[in-house]
Amino acid sequence: MIDNVFDFEKELHLMNEDELRSLLRTLYLSVDMAVSVQSAEEHSDHFATEIQSIFNTLDENRNREKTEQQALNAQKPREIHIAIGESPLGSIKVAMGRVPGRSERRFLSMNDYYAIGPLGDLTNKVDLHRRHLWLLEKLYLSEHGSYAVQGMDKLLQLNNMLSSIDEDTRITIWYANNAHERTGLLYAMHLLRNRLGPIYLIETSALYQELFNPSGVQHDVLRTGEIFSEKLLAMWQHCVNAEPLSLEKRKHMDQEWVNLAVQPGLLRLMKDGEIQSVPEDAIDEYIMQKVREVTLTRQPGEFIKSARVVGEVLGHLEQAVGDAFIEYRVRQLIIQGRLEMEGKPHAMRFYSVRLPQ
Repeated sequence: MIDNVFDFEKELHLMNEDELRSLLRTLYLSVDMAVSVQSAEEHSDHFATEIQSIFNTLDENRNREKTEQQALNAQKPREIHIAIGESPLGSIKVAMGRVPGRSERRFLSMNDYYAIGPLGDLTNKVDLHRRHLWLLEKLYLSEHGSYAVQGMDKLLQLNNMLSSIDEDTRITIWYANNAHERTGLLYAMHLLRNRLGPIYLIETSALYQELFNPSGVQHDVLRTGEIFSEKLLAMWQHCVNAEPLSLEKRKHMDQEWVNLAVQPGLLRLMKDGEIQSVPEDAIDEYIMQKVREVTLTRQPGEFIKSARVVGEVLGHLEQAVGDAFIEYRVRQLIIQGRLEMEGKPHAMRFYSVRLPQ
C-alpha cells in the first residue's frame, strides 16, 4: 500500500520496465475516459480516485507475481547463472533465452558495489550493516536502482541462496576481470566454499579478446554489461564443454577473499591483473586532471556540469568504480576547496564545478 510520497519513491525503484509501461498506459486510458464522460468538476474528483486506486494495486500485482515466481523457483533448476550486477544479468538472460532448456534455468544477480566501501565478513550481519550504511551515507544510491531500498534482508538472503544451491545444479559465474566483478566473484566463491558440486567460470573480458579480436588488435572490455547478448551467447557456446574449477583453485580464490576482506582500503582497483585495496581518495588526482582538461575548452571562469566531469572520468578511467563513487569524490574535492561549486549538490545533474579562481 502506498500512503505517502516516500512509499511512492520506493515503488518506482522496485518497478521494472514492463510495469512502468503498463502504468503509463493505464493512466492514459483512465484520463482519456474521464475527460470524455465527466464535467470539469466531476472529472477532477473522478480522476483523483482513479489514480489513487491504480497506485494502490501495484503492491497487489507484485505480490501475485512474486507468488508465481516462487512457484517457478520451487522447481529444481538444472543450472544457475550468476552475474555480478543487474545490468550484466539482463544481457545474460537474453543470451541464454536462445538456448534450449529455459524452464530449468535460473539467474541470480549479486547486486552490490564490490569495488568500493568496507568489506569484512559479509556473512555477518554487523559487518554487512556497516558496509550498507557506508554506501548509503557516501553515495546518492537513490539514482542507482534498487540497492538503497532492498535493505539488509535481501543482502542476507543472497548469502543463504548461494550456500543452499543443490549439489546437482550446474553453477556458472560470469565476470569481467575488473575490481568490482572480480571482488564479487571471490565473495561468491567464499559463499560456495563448502559446495562439492562443480563450478564453472566465464571470464568475459578475456574471452572477448580471444573470440572477437583474433587479429591481435587490443580492445579491452571493462565490464560484462558492455557486451551484446549475441557475443555472450557465443562465449557460452565456447565454454559449455570446459572443465570446472579445480578444488585447489577454488580454495585459493576463497583465501583471496578472506585476505581482501580485511584490507583497510575503501576502494579496490586492478593493477597488474590483481585487486589492490587503496584509500578512497586514490583517483582524486585523476578527477582533477579531467577537470583541468575540460576547463581548457571553456571560457575563463565558466562552470562545468558535475555530470560532465563524472562522464569524462568514467569514460577514460580504466577501472570499474562506478559513477556514484566518482561523484562522491567530486563532492569531497569541493569540501576540500580544490573545486568550486555552483548549484545544489543533490545529484550530479543539479550542480556545476570549476577550478578555484
